[in-house]
Amino acid sequence: MRRDNSRTTEEVGAWEQLALRRDAVAYARGALIYTPNHPADDLLLLCGGQVALHMISDEGRALTIRVVEPGELFGQIALGEHGNYDTFAEALTPATIYRISRADVRAMIEREPSLGLDLLEDLTRHRQAVSRLFDEVAFKSVPARLATLLLDLAESGGDAQPSRVARRSHRQLAERINAYRETVTKVINQFRAARLLEIDRSFITLLNPRGLEELAQG
Repeated sequence: MRRDNSRTTEEVGAWEQLALRRDAVAYARGALIYTPNHPADDLLLLCGGQVALHMISDEGRALTIRVVEPGELFGQIALGEHGNYDTFAEALTPATIYRISRADVRAMIEREPSLGLDLLEDLTRHRQAVSRLFDEVAFKSVPARLATLLLDLAESGGDAQPSRVARRSHRQLAERINAYRETVTKVINQFRAARLLEIDRSFITLLNPRGLEELAQG
């Protein structure tokens, strides 16, 4: 069972039809698409690349609450009353995005009420993913959180080898599980010593997924 927030082809198609009425916006890797200082005026549809949604503490520590994949919506807070976005959205790779104004979204739902239900389901999936992340941060150890993340990445990555994950930096992994980079480095070294995984220049290969699953339950 997939644990990401992917949408069906039919759902994506309806939003793409609306989005295609305007020009897509291209963002370079590392670019900020929006921050909590930006007015939340548009729902966004990612059509290429990856986007990370971060929360950042007063001390500057980042927690990645979701990685958006092509075909997924984000910035859903724009559907409410006027205000600002509630996260930082950063392009993890070169990304192409369509912006859909609040007025256009509402007009489309009036024409096709079923899209309102689709959007509610999308919001529910997003909230479930965020709730699951916060539960893990509150109740799981760093090794358990890292094992869970690696298993999720392997499951949702679509790689021909299901136990292989595109390499991430220790900082990126730390941000995904709300840990210090130094702690993640220590845990990764422990995983390597226990032959749970190996790392080369391009990939993290899970050598013992069952062992990681046992750790993830801790």
